[in-house]
Amino acid sequence: MSDPGATILGMWEPFQSTLEQAVPLSEVTFCVVDLETTGGSPIDARITEIGAVEYRGGERLRTFQTLIDPGHPIPRYVSHLTGIDDRLVRGAPTIDAVLPSFIEFSRGSIFVAHNARFDFSFLNASLVRTERDPLPGPPVCTAKLARRIVWPDVPNVRLRTLADHFRTRARPTHRALPDAEACGEVLNALLELGQRLGILSLGDLLEACTARGRPNFGKIRLADPLPRAPGVYLFRTRNGDVLYVGKAIDLRARVRSYFYGDERKQVQDLLQAVHSVEGLATPGGELEALVLEARLIGRHEPRYNRRGKAWRRSAYLKLDLREAFPRLKVARRATTSQDCIVLGPFGTSTSARLAAEALHEVFPIRRCTRSMGRGTRFPPCALADLGRCTGPCDGRTDHERYGELVGRLVSSLSSPGELLGALEARMAHLAAQERYEEAGDVRDRLRSLAKAISDARRDSWLVGAGRLALRTTDGRLVRLIDGAIARAGEPPPEPIPLPCPRERAMELAAVRGWLAKNQVVVEACDVPPCEPVAGGAELARVLHRIRAAEQHPEDVHQGRGSARVISTRRRADLAAGRVAGPG
Repeated sequence: MSDPGATILGMWEPFQSTLEQAVPLSEVTFCVVDLETTGGSPIDARITEIGAVEYRGGERLRTFQTLIDPGHPIPRYVSHLTGIDDRLVRGAPTIDAVLPSFIEFSRGSIFVAHNARFDFSFLNASLVRTERDPLPGPPVCTAKLARRIVWPDVPNVRLRTLADHFRTRARPTHRALPDAEACGEVLNALLELGQRLGILSLGDLLEACTARGRPNFGKIRLADPLPRAPGVYLFRTRNGDVLYVGKAIDLRARVRSYFYGDERKQVQDLLQAVHSVEGLATPGGELEALVLEARLIGRHEPRYNRRGKAWRRSAYLKLDLREAFPRLKVARRATTSQDCIVLGPFGTSTSARLAAEALHEVFPIRRCTRSMGRGTRFPPCALADLGRCTGPCDGRTDHERYGELVGRLVSSLSSPGELLGALEARMAHLAAQERYEEAGDVRDRLRSLAKAISDARRDSWLVGAGRLALRTTDGRLVRLIDGAIARAGEPPPEPIPLPCPRERAMELAAVRGWLAKNQVVVEACDVPPCEPVAGGAELARVLHRIRAAEQHPEDVHQGRGSARVISTRRRADLAAGRVAGPG
């Protein structure tokens, strides 16, 4: 059953293929297997011959070969192909007798075969039928590996074609051992070529075999210089222009993953244009990587980053108290004037308008765009006749009373409990009247306003803390100066003013979002970070309820006519807190 001319290893340490993926390929033991069977299905067909060869570092160690009595007649066409017929297997051991020897032979090695799924599934089916544990996977497939490394230099990846291409000494003959020997030589040739593509460890090899795409696989070597550390990576063109900026916990593994089967056209277009990859490690961990990513995206505006120019869509909600009759305006730029109340930045002008409509639901200040002095008069609009505006345009509300209304609006932004309660009551009232579309609109306005107020509160203490040192749960120390991350070895960052400029919004949002999800300890600060108590509980409750409602799928009944009504009712019910989940 074994080749006496081969080197026999008496004792060898078991190799844990799933845990030791960083092991260099030169230290990995491969068991190259080939089977002959009575058919193509592991359910109906049986094994008639097993051939296997062990290799390590390109050196052949030992072989395994035996015929097997399948227990039923071998089809004539199979005998014609392989030369194995009923006479040849008469007196051969059964699979039940062979499996213990094969398991011992292959123990501690990585299973390899050409079109490995076929051989691997046949052996595991036989092991399960004889009540034994299946072989550990995943197997290495030389056909898949050849598609990554030598295609299209070869017309196909059949074993005979590859054996001719690499001029192997063993030739495939549709017998188990010669085919396994030819496959082993092909494997060694592929591994030698694969070094140029960065296939150096067992993990690299397994990833290469599971990759679905091939066109840009050769560029995988661009990831080799990157560290296995958290940080930010930049894909650059031949001219050095930045195509894409991303972050990763393991820079090398993340960049390599782009070449392992992501067949989206946008990703393939990106990889086609990539000429070099730059990696920037972040000793401060994930938070520093998030901030550095935001800064680089804002600086370079890469065309493959969706957020590359997203900050240009940001908007603010502004209330200019210097006007005789102030009104809410959506502005593209923040103002630092003490006479202006500014909320934002919002991600889009639509979100800013939703927040303005939420305030208009409770405070009937004017919405017209016409400039007004104290004595300005003109005919009122329909909103004044409907009671949705106090109507300063025709004098029904004087300057003092209008000023009191604006004062209550400004006060509600710092103490939003009554404001949020009024909007919730309005939404519940509309839902009770089965005006579900309107209730859904109020819910959207409430969400936009509540999120903006909550973000503004966090930004105020984050920026207002001055120099802030935070200790993360993994022991890293993060330093911020006026809301901006200070990176080791670099000059102090530019402080972030309030309201936050659009071009710094992503950076501040990254810090705010990370702090909301992670526990930290404040080690030092200029001003103790704190938020106003007033309205805090209401803000948290409203945001939690809306987010919980959005996580549940909508119930949509059959039929086009009822789908929109039912989904809208579902949203209104969830937002109003009348139901806890799908049902």
